[in-house]
Parts: sequence; C-alpha cells; structure tokens
Amino acid sequence: MDFIYFIIGYVLLVALAVQWGTAYDHAVKKGYEGRKYLLMSLIPVYGYLYVTKLPAKLNVEEEELKHLLSFTILSKRILLYMLLVLIGLIIFVPIVILIYLSLQNSLLQTLFTIYIVILLFFIHQGTVVDYARKKGHEGIRVGLIGLIPVYGFYYYVKKEKKRNVSKQGLREVFSFSNFIQRILIYGEITLIAIIVIVPVVYIFGMAFANLRTDIPSAIWPENPSFGAFKFLFEETNFTRWYWNTLKIALINMFVGTILITGAAYVFARFTFKGKKAGLLAILVLQAFPSFMGLIAMYVLFWKFGLLGKPTALSILYIGGSIPGNLWLIKGFLSQIPKDLDESAMIDGANKLQIFIRIILPLAVPILTFVAVSMFMGPWMDYMLPGYLLRFKPVGAAADYDITTQWTLAVGLFKFINDLNYQNYSAFAAGAIFVGIPITALYMAFQKYLIEGIMAGATKG
Repeated sequence: MDFIYFIIGYVLLVALAVQWGTAYDHAVKKGYEGRKYLLMSLIPVYGYLYVTKLPAKLNVEEEELKHLLSFTILSKRILLYMLLVLIGLIIFVPIVILIYLSLQNSLLQTLFTIYIVILLFFIHQGTVVDYARKKGHEGIRVGLIGLIPVYGFYYYVKKEKKRNVSKQGLREVFSFSNFIQRILIYGEITLIAIIVIVPVVYIFGMAFANLRTDIPSAIWPENPSFGAFKFLFEETNFTRWYWNTLKIALINMFVGTILITGAAYVFARFTFKGKKAGLLAILVLQAFPSFMGLIAMYVLFWKFGLLGKPTALSILYIGGSIPGNLWLIKGFLSQIPKDLDESAMIDGANKLQIFIRIILPLAVPILTFVAVSMFMGPWMDYMLPGYLLRFKPVGAAADYDITTQWTLAVGLFKFINDLNYQNYSAFAAGAIFVGIPITALYMAFQKYLIEGIMAGATKG
C-alpha cells in the first residue's frame, strides 16, 4: 500500500513539474518573465489558465504556442521531469528520514543540531566574504572576520568601499538564487566534513572509554582514561605487531617501488620482442584477485619454510602490486619526451645515468603515489597474514608464542572477533596508532600525491 502511495505522489509531482514547465514556457513566449510568473505557473490548473489568458507582449504566432503542447515536446518534458523528480526524491527522502530519526534519537538529534549550527555559521561567513568582495575587500583577513557571527557582517557594512559598486550590486549578495547556492554548497561541504570527522572522533572516544565487551553509545566518554592504551602495551604483543607491520611496509615501499620503476622504465623506453604481449599478460594478471591463489601461496610458503615469517609476506605484496603499478608508472614515463634521452646520450650519458639523473626526478609525483600506496597495503590487509601467520615457523620451540609473529591487522582483529581477547577500546586505540604513519606520509608528500593521483592515466 505504501508503494502505491509513493507512485501516486511521484506521478503528481511529475505532473505538477510538467505543468509548471509548460506554463512558464507559454508565459516566456508571450514576453512575461520573472519570479511572479514562475510562482504562478506552479499553481495546479489555475497557473496554466492564467498564463494562457495573458495578452501577448511579443509577436508570437498561435501555432508556436500550440507547439508547446505537441506530443514531441510533451514527451521530452515528461521524461526530463520524471528523471529530475526521481533524483530529487533520492536526495531529499533520505534527508527527511534522517531529520525524522534525529527527532526520535538523542544522538542523531545532537548531530543534526550541530550540522545546522555549522551550516548557518558557514553561510554567514560566505555571505560576509561575498559582501566584502563587492566592496573591494579581499584576503585572509576578510575570511577571518567573516567567521565572527553578526559582528563580521556589521563590520563590513560600516566599512568604506574600495570599489565603485551600486546598491543593487550589493543587494545581489542577498538574492534568493545566491542564498540557495550557498545553502547547497556549504550544506554539502558540512555534510561531508561531518561524515569524515564524526567516525574519527568516535574512534578516539572509544579508545578512551576503556570498554572491553560493550560498544559506547556516546561519541565521547564521560570519564576518559588511558586503560586501553595500557592494556595494549602491557598485556599484549602490540609493539611486536607494530614492528612486524612497519618492517613489511617499509620493505614493500622501497624494494617494490624500485623493482616496479625499473620494469616500467624498460617497457616505457625500450623496444623489444614480446613487449606488447608482456604488457597484456601483466594486465590480465591484474584481473584475478589475490585470494584465488591462497592455496598456491600456502604450498609455496610451506615448501620454502616461510610459514610464520612476517617479512616473507613482502614477496606476495610486491608481486601482487606489480601489474597495476607497472602500468601506472609506465603511463607516466611514456609522457616524458624522448628528446631528453637523446640529448643526454649526445652529451655522453648512458642509459643508467639517463634513468637516475633525468627520468627519476621528473617521475617523483607518480613514484611518491605508488610508494605511499604500497606502504599502506600491509597495514590494511588481514587475509594474507591471517592465513599464513597462524602456523609456527620451522624449528620453533614448543613454548613458542605464535602471537609474536602477527601483524597489526591480525592482532587487532582478535580484539573484536575472539572472546578471549575481546576489547573494543583496545581495538580503537590500536587503530589510532595505525593511522599515525599513514597520516605522516600523506602530510609529508601531499604535494606529490595530488600530482601522482592524476598522473599515469593517459595512454602511453
């Protein structure tokens, strides 16, 4: 029954939109434009009758007005508004549901209130900045003053003009279209910020809540403590897990990047038999997920005595990252003009010198992106270490502690999956430590990462 009501409501909205579009087009053809006729066209039935009875201001033929009701125009209009109304429902229905739930749930109500306050704050700041810009005031100082509620606007109302602007130009800052534009822009930015920031704050709150078997219902605990951190360092092998993961990540980053860069340079700069077939084979290998080879990996590790050795996982991580990253770096290197190579060879440089002194400095953005991506892999992966590090290494003593060979992903997962180790706050505390090296790398290389993300995508 609810679905039938939804369909009826949808059809009514589409019909109203079609009538609005047709009526307003009719008014425009006759020479009537503006907000008044937009609003009048929205009135069901009467709106259309109103514009049809208006006397024409422009020279328009009757056939041209009738054409607005032709099957071709109406069918296109109906399809267009059906799509627009559907998109509108997809966007606004979840928002309405969220508002309704926020009125029923105290946590959601708090989040919704915070969202509205932040949104109003940013709309005020954006309005002040636009108003000040119209008067000729720009720069960081304007943005900072605009952050002060009410006073920021009052300050620039009293401030003298640096630019000759009419009162009408200043009024445009407060126009309905500009206001709606600010709501949409800052609404989206604020929503994305809350979606990103709230889980991070919740993780920090959980880490300081010191809860073992319960998940906190509040974003921040009433009595924060370092109990979970003490548990990590005093009652578990967390430091060992951290070192195992960091060691694998560093090997993966340095050795993997060097090997892949060398191979990509060969494919990008040299011509040899089987080059195209080799690139195609590498591309095909990328289509197969790594878990398909778990049994084969286990057998190889068993035969070579690598089971239970964390650093041996680097072999799999580096091998698995070759196909995608090789194509990425090769695409970037192919964009570097070969004239540079030829000029260097004329000056007496060999292939190795060209690679080290010319190609590598130019390829820093893509190499940084690949290196950081490869560094991140071991911190996030549970499947391979969880499968290959659950066995004791060859020759281990009977009392060997198998937890010393785990990586962070395996150890932390035990805190939420195993009743013997269950500790949600310790899991959150460990997650914070996982984010430290990755965040540090991103902050240190953000300049190159932005370039690297956009690089290597063109055909080489």
